[in-house]
Amino acid sequence: MRFTHIYVEERAFEFPLTNEILAKLTDASVIKIRHYKDVFDRKRQNSVLQRNHRSLILAVRDGNRIFKGAPVCQSMGQKNFYYASSMMNCPFDCEYCYLKGMYPSSNMVVFVNLEDYRKDVCEKLKEGPMYVCASYDTDLLAMNGLTGHADFWTDLCLTHDDLLVELRTKAAPSVFKNVPNVIYAFTVSPEEVVSGFESGTAGIGARINAASKAIEAGVKVRLCFDPIIKIPDWEKAYGKLIAECVSSIDFGKLTDVSVGTFRISADYLNKMRKSYPDSKTAWYPYVIKDGVAQYEPDTDKAMQEYVSGLLEKHIGREKIFTWN
Repeated sequence: MRFTHIYVEERAFEFPLTNEILAKLTDASVIKIRHYKDVFDRKRQNSVLQRNHRSLILAVRDGNRIFKGAPVCQSMGQKNFYYASSMMNCPFDCEYCYLKGMYPSSNMVVFVNLEDYRKDVCEKLKEGPMYVCASYDTDLLAMNGLTGHADFWTDLCLTHDDLLVELRTKAAPSVFKNVPNVIYAFTVSPEEVVSGFESGTAGIGARINAASKAIEAGVKVRLCFDPIIKIPDWEKAYGKLIAECVSSIDFGKLTDVSVGTFRISADYLNKMRKSYPDSKTAWYPYVIKDGVAQYEPDTDKAMQEYVSGLLEKHIGREKIFTWN
């Protein structure tokens, strides 16, 4: 990803990762700032226009760095479910992404104090095993060549058997580290969804091929049919998607699959509607339940049951995890 401007917190210059990233982006203008929020949270930003010319912010993360998993996220049957936020915002531009309602800016923030994340994880591991989604608020694998964040998490797992990490992506990585407690999770969507709603992401063929190569490399692979988007002829589209996956991927070697319909915090949705008045996904007449916007109950159930039913023909029901 190309950046023309890089904002760097004064204290971020003290960290080796900052210099490593800057060395890869020598053509960018570097601007020293006091705190990342002075840029990221400033008033009267136009996050929509920013998406065409995003800046990079290198910062130090204080306070909480590891969070309990949110209700709208899938725990995949794990008890101690957490997510980590070592980056803010994603290199891709999915129309339905909740980050558009979560953050006031489209600029990307990379936190360079990874050693503090290591310390936080080690401290929480004293309470018991952990399952951490490290790439839920971004795409670490897509950015790994620049930041090395995905490598950080896989290396951390090498020394902590009681730490299970998921690296979720819409990219098509070609290099995988064979670490038994790391799961490479590929979001798979019909071509109609990829081309219509997932701007900048790898094509579905490339993602499926990457997942197949990952299995061949011996790593743990998860397929995420999530979010399922209600598009015209969605049954046909998702049936075709599953057929494409089955034809290229050895389902017998998958760790598991996740199935979930689109859902989003009602607060985030309201913010998205203000910024994106033409968005089909933002302006769908969702049902609000417990602060979460989602499809009508009958539609939601039908979509999840349809996709799960097709998957059950190729993988055991115990390996299919649904959102609700």
